[in-house]
Amino acid sequence: MNYKIILASLVILTLSHLPAAASCPEGRPNTTDYIRRKSPNRCEGIKEELLSGNSLTLISIVTRNIASYGKTLTLQVPQIRNGKNPQVIVQSFGDNYRYQLDDLLLSNNNSRFRFSWNTYVLRQAKIPANTLRASASYLLGSQKVYVPVILGQSSGKYEFAFYSESRVKFTSFKIVKIDSKNKETTVYSTTQPNPKSGETVFTWDGRNAPSGRYKIHYVAFIEQRNQPSERIERPIEFEHNPNWLK
Repeated sequence: MNYKIILASLVILTLSHLPAAASCPEGRPNTTDYIRRKSPNRCEGIKEELLSGNSLTLISIVTRNIASYGKTLTLQVPQIRNGKNPQVIVQSFGDNYRYQLDDLLLSNNNSRFRFSWNTYVLRQAKIPANTLRASASYLLGSQKVYVPVILGQSSGKYEFAFYSESRVKFTSFKIVKIDSKNKETTVYSTTQPNPKSGETVFTWDGRNAPSGRYKIHYVAFIEQRNQPSERIERPIEFEHNPNWLK
């Protein structure tokens, strides 16, 4: 019997069952570090890391209108049919760091979930309001479906933000409407052909688009050192209601 293999397996099993709180430690409330915070309960603060790897990540579907920070900030997440509590994360990316707010204790207000928090960390860390990104998703069976996060007040349009440490170009970005027969109709189409690293943001005014399920279809190329660019094509489903943009 190979005891080293058994021991290694036990270590992996133990690590895989460590509580999530291990990555969100307790700390002094007046620090800007990423820690567990109370009243309301959440994890919030500055992480000295960015999203790693040669990847492209959707970091935000949001509508917002925040001129400046007050003492508190409120986000709202629309509820959708058969959806339980959504997974919500708020982020802002800087040079070699990111602000992160997650593991929120949401309140249920019938048609929307709400969360209000003190902007102390945002103000102390001097996070510009226009750099806040947010995403919310429901797991419906095995399908992840996004809904827009309303930060402060709606701006009347959605912002779809992607992030990559590598240079990326989008040769296609489409929003399509899915009808009851799963037929797809393109309602918006654009490109971002100039390669860039960091964030790429697309906007869409959906105030005249009907309620229902939509998909983002995109084709992007990630530049790789000494290799051909990697092609990524991926659909992302989200729910839309024009009332959320009012």
